[in-house]
Amino acid sequence: MAKKKKPAGGPDVIEGKATEVKKKKRTSPLEFIQQVRNEAAKVTWTTRNETLVSTVMVLIMVAIMALFFFGVDQGLRFAVCHVLPIDCVGANN
Repeated sequence: MAKKKKPAGGPDVIEGKATEVKKKKRTSPLEFIQQVRNEAAKVTWTTRNETLVSTVMVLIMVAIMALFFFGVDQGLRFAVCHVLPIDCVGANN
């Protein structure tokens, strides 16, 4: 079994075995653009109807959450203004 040496600040090295470093193949700009176009062709794009339905659903959920947080905020404001002895600005006493 080979002994492991660890140089100061370096990776583990096994004695008697050369480490191979594979260099990445350089891609020309033209080849890169061709690869990008090939990958873009594989993408499944949403239809106009799917995008519209998703947008409407998001807007409805935003409105529901806005109303929910408005209600929670008003409830907490009411509780704080009536429990603590402070003068709340705009509070209906």
